[in-house]
Amino acid sequence: MRICRNGNTFKAICVRSMLYHMCAHHDKDQESKGYQNLTTVAWAILVMGLSLAVVILLWVWIGHIGPSFSSQTLAKQQQTLREQYHLPFRPIITDPKILQTPPSLRNHTGS
Repeated sequence: MRICRNGNTFKAICVRSMLYHMCAHHDKDQESKGYQNLTTVAWAILVMGLSLAVVILLWVWIGHIGPSFSSQTLAKQQQTLREQYHLPFRPIITDPKILQTPPSLRNHTGS
């Protein structure tokens, strides 16, 4: 049995053999590319997971300092500025309800 392809004549056995070798080689390339893509995806997921873990650790260590930090910083700033500009003394506010209200609204009586 003979098969004609592109003007050349081949025996069917040779054609099958060539196709098998071509397909086998092609499958190996596809297989290796597939593993390379999976390796890239795995590395990307690993890097994303590690960076997320770093962000969470930084937030636990530094980020969650709480509302008392803001009130302490504000009190230190006010004390320093009053001394620097020779302003009269005012008591430091420690009541949490008053500290949660912005200074511009503390004396507002509401209508």
